[in-house]
Amino acid sequence: MKIRVLGGAREVGGSCIAVETENCKVALDYGIKLDGVTDEYPKNFDAVIISHAHLDHSGSLLRLTKVRKKQTIVGSRITRDITIDLLKDMIKIQNEKAGIVAFDDQAANTVRDSWLTAETLSLTDMNVTMYPAGHVAGAKMLGVSSEGKTVIYTGDFCIHDTEILEGCNINLLPREPELLISESTYGGKVRPPRDELTRKFLVEVSGTMKRWGNILIPTFAFHRSQEMAKRIDRAMQEGVLPNYNAYVISKLGSKVTTHFNAYKQLFTKEISQQEKPFDYKYVKYIERTSEIEEPAIVVCTSGFGHAGASLSLLELWAEGEENTVILTSGFLPADSPLRFAKEKRWFRAVEGDKIPVHAKIVTIELSGHADQIELIELVTKLKPKKTVLVHGDLPQADALSEKISQLTEVCIPEKNETIIV
Repeated sequence: MKIRVLGGAREVGGSCIAVETENCKVALDYGIKLDGVTDEYPKNFDAVIISHAHLDHSGSLLRLTKVRKKQTIVGSRITRDITIDLLKDMIKIQNEKAGIVAFDDQAANTVRDSWLTAETLSLTDMNVTMYPAGHVAGAKMLGVSSEGKTVIYTGDFCIHDTEILEGCNINLLPREPELLISESTYGGKVRPPRDELTRKFLVEVSGTMKRWGNILIPTFAFHRSQEMAKRIDRAMQEGVLPNYNAYVISKLGSKVTTHFNAYKQLFTKEISQQEKPFDYKYVKYIERTSEIEEPAIVVCTSGFGHAGASLSLLELWAEGEENTVILTSGFLPADSPLRFAKEKRWFRAVEGDKIPVHAKIVTIELSGHADQIELIELVTKLKPKKTVLVHGDLPQADALSEKISQLTEVCIPEKNETIIV
């Protein structure tokens, strides 16, 4: 097998790995960069296999609709359904910003029509098997085998369980693969245990409630907003948090929540037994910030604070000392208003005004990615002959490489680098 790293080399975003044998060629993921220009990947694949619906792994699929030959896209059923929603939302945002219609909803529908929902794929001299990856609903690790050789591609994964989703079970994966292609997003970071982080989160929320402050939680429409809403709703039901005005603002998040209720069997046993687990008792979906009754706790998009309700509410609440902004992602782009607010204690409003920040800003990384401990555990148990680190900035990949170099040969490829198995 010939492995070529087309995207996601020494950076987060734009994931795409080409795997080629003598008779066939597949792409593992087909993403976009979250910031900057995404490279155009080849379109001559026998199949494009999507590990999960996040756009940095699926967002370039629209480009496949501009070729004559119908493409074959493979992934889980919920990944298909949510990817289509995310692509349509991306089309809407890009068209509003640029004023140029590069793609329309029909392109997203074409992606859906090209999608094969399967857990396995057999090609001429290559077999692909999917394994639950944790991370988000429907996420898969991908095992590619040919002529007795095995390559495992992790996509994004986590081993730890969350409140709504079980982590990946390493014991299901093939042992001693020739090659492990692993994400390294948090390759240099060790996080506290999940229950410790959730306790810290609830303490911060409770403290702000006691001073009748507003709590802003910028997050992502897919999985993170549902997980956060469920966390808050459950805490209020159990009396861990007092009753408080609690909202989710995200039209896209509302669509995704419908899918979550339809695919409830993918979640924890407790959730799968509930009739509509993502219909909340205390947390309300609203469409605009004018519907908020303060003081309130608001889960909203965009997750990086570039636009939407999260930017509007940051402008509105940043100067109030009684208010709190809780960041749950460890990664913020350099131009994120949330990053400016946290690090510089000011940011620029949409109109260009410089707004000082007096609100409390805390980061509690309730991440769905593996940290360094879990990444090392994966390598220790699988015992790959060689490990390729992708989907991580170079310092994170270097830190992980140093830790696993005694366990496996390690490569941190540059873009378009080719590895032979």
